[in-house]
Amino acid sequence: MLLMGHSRFSGRRVWRKCCPSYCDCEFPSTMKITAYKGQLSELFTCRCGENDLDSPELQWQWYDHPESDVRIVGTTLTFHPTYSQGTVIVRGNKPLAVGMVHFWEVRVLTALSGTDVMFGIGTELVDLAQFQFRFVSALGINSLSWGFSYEGKIQNDAIRLPYGKKFSQGCIVGVYLDRSYGYLEFFLNRRSMGVAYRNIPMDPNVILYPMVSSTTAKSAIRLINASSEIDCLQLRAFRALSKQPKALKELQQMPGFKILLKNYWFFAPPIRYSQHSAENQLDILDEAVLPSKSRVAKKQKYKDDSDDVNDIYGNAHKIASHRRLPDDETDHPLKEYFDEYFHYLF
Repeated sequence: MLLMGHSRFSGRRVWRKCCPSYCDCEFPSTMKITAYKGQLSELFTCRCGENDLDSPELQWQWYDHPESDVRIVGTTLTFHPTYSQGTVIVRGNKPLAVGMVHFWEVRVLTALSGTDVMFGIGTELVDLAQFQFRFVSALGINSLSWGFSYEGKIQNDAIRLPYGKKFSQGCIVGVYLDRSYGYLEFFLNRRSMGVAYRNIPMDPNVILYPMVSSTTAKSAIRLINASSEIDCLQLRAFRALSKQPKALKELQQMPGFKILLKNYWFFAPPIRYSQHSAENQLDILDEAVLPSKSRVAKKQKYKDDSDDVNDIYGNAHKIASHRRLPDDETDHPLKEYFDEYFHYLF
């Protein structure tokens, strides 16, 4: 899917490729959301992907910080319910323990726009109210957090790198955190995009929380599941099996194996792509099926003699030490003076 828009300052058209929605359900338009006076959670009826898996109950919920400009109704979180004058950061109400793997998914309920909407993790030292009067890409702005932007980029320690597709309304964003090996991985519509970072602290004294941030008025998301499992050989074996679809499909027919599938469902989640995605099979296939020349060129571009060059995303934090990306056109010196509420008027 291609999105056409106008650059805020240049007036020229910008074409951007965007990930299709997880399903073909209809979501309310931006104008309808803006004009609605009730609880926004009432407008969103789609439950695709939520009722077709036997996952455990939510291990954590959103923490309602008294100074945050948010409205929390159950698992639905609405940023800037009236208008936006800065950036809101929200975290979970429970820390993500060391020695465990954690996975959670968030459905994007509204169209995303503005400076940034991000998903990721951060330490207990992150000040949730520090950017309430500034428009910034909050997660990853320093070494205390790691974030994945709706623009398809990842960020940590103020270093921003390309990672995946741009995404918006209807998509499901998954976050996989391994606190035994210290790596962070993101999923989009239940397809892994590869390891983003391998520098996640494993020190039990470093307290980490799931986090989201947004600068967009009336942007809404819903936490649809959150699992935490103790790291063990059984978990590692299942993760290895999940990379072999044919073998996994055969094992899924075994009654005893279904119990494991319930505990580790996030390694092999049920996938239901939209019809648009089905018509573009190349977009949902793994890199392994792409022409070898393109894969080799990509590996050579990010070559690092000290690491496995096949793991492009695993070395992302080291790539950043050699090159910084140029600021994109959204990083205009005047951007923070524009109230992001006004994007609804166009």
